[in-house]
Amino acid sequence: MFVVRPQTFIPTRAPATANRTFLSPAVIRGPSRGVVIMSCYRVTVLLVVICYLTARVAPVAPTSADLSLAESLYARLSGACRAILDLQYNSLSTQNEILKTMKIVQITDDDVVKSYPIDEAFRGLTRPGEFDIARQTKVIIHGYRDRSQSAVSMDVAEAYVAKKSFNVLLVDAEEMLNKRYILSVHNSRLMGKRLANLLANLENFGAHASDFHLIGISLGAHIAGWAGKYFHRYKGTTLGRITGLDPAGPCFTYAYQDQRLDKMDAAYVDVLHSNRLVQGVLEPLGHADFYINGGGPQQPGCIMPSCSHLRAAQIYAESIKNPKSFVAIQCQSWQQFESNACADQQYAVLGYGSSASTRGLYYLRTSASPPFALGMNGTKFVNLQSSDMWLNSLSFS
Repeated sequence: MFVVRPQTFIPTRAPATANRTFLSPAVIRGPSRGVVIMSCYRVTVLLVVICYLTARVAPVAPTSADLSLAESLYARLSGACRAILDLQYNSLSTQNEILKTMKIVQITDDDVVKSYPIDEAFRGLTRPGEFDIARQTKVIIHGYRDRSQSAVSMDVAEAYVAKKSFNVLLVDAEEMLNKRYILSVHNSRLMGKRLANLLANLENFGAHASDFHLIGISLGAHIAGWAGKYFHRYKGTTLGRITGLDPAGPCFTYAYQDQRLDKMDAAYVDVLHSNRLVQGVLEPLGHADFYINGGGPQQPGCIMPSCSHLRAAQIYAESIKNPKSFVAIQCQSWQQFESNACADQQYAVLGYGSSASTRGLYYLRTSASPPFALGMNGTKFVNLQSSDMWLNSLSFS
């Protein structure tokens, strides 16, 4: 028997009055004062970027001193992206109208799909029989220019639904993440804040913070991070787990902790890397970071970057169906893994079966096509350059 506590709505910003709930309307200041001013503004933005990229400054972060030339340039471009973001969108504290397009999609054990506008999600989910506070809640967040019911997101969702043991929710923000990339990054923070609001109210309803598990794909990983940050601000406690599936790199690589997914955003944060240096972040972000085939930039069987970028989500979905099938070994680097010289022989399971006590950097090999798991064989490096078998499973998507 569960006791349902009184419903207390959590505002997304400090309330000015006692009765304010959820997101308050915001005034978006328009930028236009004439062609001359806009031209000067664009020139200023360009100069800021040029100065940022050409300035002779210290390394981007204390841990980035050993970056290669390509990695250093990637990190600087990411910093330039943040500079443009601050310059262009810092005044847009909210985008109230477009936030209303955000939805929560629920998939029941019977494969019934229900969609709620974000402002109605709490009322919809807390109707009798809709949301089981005794279960863990899996929240899947899609990435840039994607949608909640794309093949990759649905593979993860359906794998969880098949177990009939979880509340399975997907965040749908197609309109918010279908803008220019930098504006979509700005919108992501607002989404994280609004998602945290919903989770905090569900916690008030009777759910437990430790039972919330957010799974973010690409840009969705950082949305999950912001949700974790705001949830802690509202409730004084942390979410149970956040899984980042190749977190987006542009605008986020070597950013400060409050600007991206970080291990402080949940009790356990595990991250899968598959396309670093292209669409994925460079540095480790979680308590445990798993570098699939070295983390990329290219995955076996892939030609297009999007294929490698989404491989992390495909592997995670497979791990739900076959727990403990992906085994990784703790190593200092991929170079050490390639030499089969990982010192302590410490192993960890990637994905669904990952232990919350796992800490450190882990590496593993996978096959070029499903099933990707190699079990313990994936913890040893095998030179396949002399073989052309991988050509049979190339993917262009």
